[in-house]
Order: sequence, then C-alpha cells, then structure tokens
Amino acid sequence: MDEEGNEVDRIVGYMPPKEYLAEMTRIRNGINTIPDLVKQLQNDPDNADLLMNLAGKVESSSGLKAAMTYWEMLFGLDGIDATVHSTASLKMALYHAKENSDPETLVSFINNETNTEVLPKAYDALRNFYRGAQDKEAEAETYRRYVDFMSGVQKESPGLLNGYAWRMTQLELNLENALERVTQGIAMLPEDEDAKEKAQIMDTKGEVLWKLGRIDEAVAVMDECITLQPEDEYYQEQKAKFQTTS
Repeated sequence: MDEEGNEVDRIVGYMPPKEYLAEMTRIRNGINTIPDLVKQLQNDPDNADLLMNLAGKVESSSGLKAAMTYWEMLFGLDGIDATVHSTASLKMALYHAKENSDPETLVSFINNETNTEVLPKAYDALRNFYRGAQDKEAEAETYRRYVDFMSGVQKESPGLLNGYAWRMTQLELNLENALERVTQGIAMLPEDEDAKEKAQIMDTKGEVLWKLGRIDEAVAVMDECITLQPEDEYYQEQKAKFQTTS
C-alpha cells in the first residue's frame, strides 16, 4: 500500500525468502508497480507486454472490471501475439458474461476460439460461472467437455482426470464417465508413483463406485488404498462409510 492506502502491488502465494526480499525491494523502489506501469504506459501506449502486465496486476488487486480498460486496449493493438490477443478476447467475454449474468459470450468464445493455450482458461471460466450460478448440469457438462478437449490435445493428466471425477461425485452427475476417466488417470500413473499420491486418486475411484451403488468394488478399492497407506485413518473411514450402505 502507499501512504494513502492504495494498493500498488501484490505478491500471490508462497515465495522463498531470497525471491521475496527481491520482490519487496522492487516494490519499495517503485519499479513495475501499478503506478509505475501506468506512468510507463503514458509514454508507450502500444507496448503489449506493458499492457499485459498492468492488466494482470490491476485485475489481481481490484477485479476484472477495473482492468477492462487495459484488456480492451490490448485487444485493439495490431500485430500482437495471437495468444495475447486471445487472452484479451477471453477477458472481454468473461466481463460481459459477469455483467449480464449470461454465459453466452463465454460459450461463443469457446465455440469459436482455436488457440489451445487459451481454451483451458476459457473452460475454467465457464465452469466457474455455472458453479457460481449453481447450475449443476451445465457445470458438469462443461467440465466433461473440458476434459475431452484436453484429451484431444493430448494434455490430460492424472491430476486433471482425478479432479474431474471427484467433482462429479459431488454433483452426482456423469458418474459413468467419471469412472472411465479416473480409471484412465490411475493407468497413467508411473510405476514408481508415490503411494500417497496413488491412494488419493484411487480413493476418488472408490467414491465414484460408491455413488454408482457398486459397493463391493468400492470397498475393494479402499482395501488397496489401505494397503498403500496403512497409517492413514481416512481410508479406513471411507471403507466403513461404503460398508454401511451395502
């Protein structure tokens, strides 16, 4: 904050001491803070890197609406990197979706965008929109489409598939597809995968099976988790939960 209580910069998440000290020194010296970037922009209004940095900082500190001036300026620049242009376009679509309480601009963006670097962020934005609107069916369908997209560009991972399957257990939707995906995620784990990590994704499979009413299979998966993590009481509790409904 400056002396008047205005935010000038923000550090998000953990940072090791050496890097943190360097960042604090930068901010104390007023280098590439929000006021400094605004001043730089006055002298170089067509600098895409500068606009990108400033838009991100303002959005982080004050929200998307406050940053729209800079995202719109970035979108209007000629000859900028395609990913940067698509990112600015996504921000505009998200802003209008939020302002109008209507996801149509995000849906349209996803249906028409081809940049595979930006589309995952668009799917996340649309999922979060539906989640905030408590539209479970639309959220589940968007999440499924997102996972299909990531598979199509060969960027699926055990973590992605596990996260999708677990969310489906919470929504109690797409459970057959969730089972297929989490099983795929387990198969992708390397043979030397840490036992704790493997048990966590197998636990999701057990939860899906339980939601599907396949109790014996769910209990069998928990037995595998207990073998992997015998000291973790959570898996014992999961097994007991499953057995009470058998």
